[in-house]
Amino acid sequence: GKNGAGKSTLLKLIAGVSYPTKGEIRINGKVVPLIELGAGFHPELSGKENIFLNGVILGIDEKYLVEKFSEIVSFSEIPMDFIFTPVKYYSSGMFMRLAFSVAVFSKPEILLVDEILAVGDIAFQKKCMDKMNEFKKQRVTIVFVSHGMEQIKRFCEKVIYLKDGGVEFFGDVEEGVGRYEREILNAKHQTF
Repeated sequence: GKNGAGKSTLLKLIAGVSYPTKGEIRINGKVVPLIELGAGFHPELSGKENIFLNGVILGIDEKYLVEKFSEIVSFSEIPMDFIFTPVKYYSSGMFMRLAFSVAVFSKPEILLVDEILAVGDIAFQKKCMDKMNEFKKQRVTIVFVSHGMEQIKRFCEKVIYLKDGGVEFFGDVEEGVGRYEREILNAKHQTF
């Protein structure tokens, strides 16, 4: 859906960050939200301290974080000297790398991904998609929000097209993406 259609709001509802004004949401599994870049990170704390802070927020056992610390840092590709630097000095790409790296080691059952793969270089985006494909093979439920239609076609098995806060379409990826693209093209032609 277009900006303002309700995509990020829906993810926040699933994550329990916001609550519905009507209806209900039932969740069956451990939710790991990657819905806001660096949410749960404290700018004054170092990368290392934020790995532990964010890990605990995501429900990761501290002992497990200690065991996986070097793997998390390695996956993020952030130089070790930066890991001891406050994250307020990180670029948005470094921030995203660290946030994604902590999340992928949290053993999600439901992973919420909101446009965060748009940040960072192509090689790291591919690495993230490879990890998400690995999660897919492990039967992790992934709710993936993106304006990258080709990425959606390659990655998703089903699609929900949101319009004005409601479900316009749910089902086959090609059909849903086609409907969305036709509506966008029609809207552009009407403005000329």
